[in-house]
Amino acid sequence: MRFLWDETKRLANLEKHGLDFADIALFDWEGCVISEGHTGRRKAVGRFRDGTAAVIYAMLGTEAVSIISFRPASAKERRQLQWHD
Repeated sequence: MRFLWDETKRLANLEKHGLDFADIALFDWEGCVISEGHTGRRKAVGRFRDGTAAVIYAMLGTEAVSIISFRPASAKERRQLQWHD
């Protein structure tokens, strides 16, 4: 799977949340919890390095994933992942 993003958005996300879209392949995609959002977006909550993160993304067909946001998970999202484990 290819990951794509807008470079300006990546830099803004890095400044705001401290997480870099370029590291998205290190996110635990296999163990994450995915929920459907609005307008075709999805949210994945899963392990990233030594914590839990949330990724907002959209599928681009079957070939690629467009990363929209990558941030530390909220307390509610962390609980959701713990319940899932």
